[in-house]
Amino acid sequence: MNRKFFCYAVFFIFLFLTSCGGGERISPSGLPYVAVDYEAKENEPEPECEEETETETETEPVPTTEQTIPDDGVLRLHMRPPMTLNPLLNEDVTVARILRLIFEPLAVLDNEFRVTGHLACLDFASDFSSVNATVREGAIWSDGKPVTSEDIIFSIEFLRAAPSAAIYSASVREIESAVRIDSRTVQIKFNRASVMAGYSLNFPVIPRHYYENQRSPQSSENMNPVGSGPFVFESLTPMRSMTLNRNPYYSRGRARIEEAEIIFLPNIETDFHAFERGRTDVIHLPLTEWTRHHGVRSPVYEIIPAMYFEFIGFNYRNTIFRDIYTRQGIAHAFNADEAVSGLYLAHAVRSVTPIHPYNYAASASVVGPVYDPARAAALLGTVRTDEPLIILANAENKQRVSIAERLAESLTRAGLPANAEIVTTDEYFERINTHDFDLFIGGMELPFAPDVRIFFEAGEMFLHDPILEAAYSVLMFASTEAAYTQATTRLQQAFAEQLPVIGLAFKHSALLTSPRITGNLSPVPDHVFINAYEWDIR
Repeated sequence: MNRKFFCYAVFFIFLFLTSCGGGERISPSGLPYVAVDYEAKENEPEPECEEETETETETEPVPTTEQTIPDDGVLRLHMRPPMTLNPLLNEDVTVARILRLIFEPLAVLDNEFRVTGHLACLDFASDFSSVNATVREGAIWSDGKPVTSEDIIFSIEFLRAAPSAAIYSASVREIESAVRIDSRTVQIKFNRASVMAGYSLNFPVIPRHYYENQRSPQSSENMNPVGSGPFVFESLTPMRSMTLNRNPYYSRGRARIEEAEIIFLPNIETDFHAFERGRTDVIHLPLTEWTRHHGVRSPVYEIIPAMYFEFIGFNYRNTIFRDIYTRQGIAHAFNADEAVSGLYLAHAVRSVTPIHPYNYAASASVVGPVYDPARAAALLGTVRTDEPLIILANAENKQRVSIAERLAESLTRAGLPANAEIVTTDEYFERINTHDFDLFIGGMELPFAPDVRIFFEAGEMFLHDPILEAAYSVLMFASTEAAYTQATTRLQQAFAEQLPVIGLAFKHSALLTSPRITGNLSPVPDHVFINAYEWDIR
């Protein structure tokens, strides 16, 4: 298997695992992830900008008996055993999520996937060639020193030298330079004038005075973090847990919860188990996962837009799928609207293309081929195969199983015989790798920025498509909001016409909490703990 296909296979493997309890990931582009009178600051409105030692990886087993979290006012969360607590060197998504309690990102996304300032207020140039980022007034590191523009510049420099596997390493690819304007403001210039470049600003900021020359992931400084978030590092017990205390200097207001215990768990199955048994207070996962795994416990939850894209894929080594009319006929034969609404209920949003429908620039008018059995029969009537088509799905994912079975019935009725083959996880990926299928039901997690190149670049899984390539190129260089919206619509239209895959839906994710957590949950797509400082424990 060549390296390019390995990258593609990782996408499919990841999405499969996230939809059957095996793992989760947030894409790198999308993650996410002094003396102050803090008593007086607690009820102040949010400030606005003004100018001017090696750790073990083994973890304790999760108890198998029902537990009740002690009534001690401690927030209990989980993550994988950390290899570092420096967010710019970390390579694990669960650790990245927790570290956002300690470190603030420069920017976050709102629920329409707009880039908005967080640690800094953002003022983009009219052509989006640069942005002036001004540190939020009153932002202070947990050691009491102020956050400055030098810290933003240092964080960008630090990321340039970070390992490629680090969660935020891709962020700096779009950044050409960062220049100090004053003690709180830095001008960040992008490699190209593009609205999309703003998505590169979601990285955490770290203090220069503390982390300079700290490149070893497990150095003393990198295992004893200093940040500007609502909580501060207190201690770490190898193989067991980490303790955080609330940050008395947090500029948005002192956290209502005094202490958080972060339990180290080895995999998503133990995450589920710990949450269901009452050992932890919070879990974040695709919403469809909870309906498949939860027991008698009834959590509180907030639905979050997520980038889990589900689709029907083709084996392009079978030459019949290289004909666009065959792909259109298959799309017309299958009632995707009915399947998505019936199988995913409110846990997903229908989408013909890999542009999320909640994206502020997406057009609701792009619908793709509609269910039309007569049109399907006309388009597929001349297609000839020696044997029925094989539609592959993994048995652990019930929605995909049902879609494969419905699709097989629909194609057979349209005159193109097909059978659904439901196989184990191992066989599913073995057969995808060896191209032993005709169609498959799969998916991938996409970046928050609408980067869809994987679907039209020549490789083992997809064909080169110059029409999609041209549409995407226009999007990449759109340098006004109007041009960006227009280019997004055109890319959606091109995708719905070319059909490199048949889009089904974007699955939602959810932040689930135990009933004892109250307050303002309100997560955003790339920062589920953005309002954790406003949580209470009852």
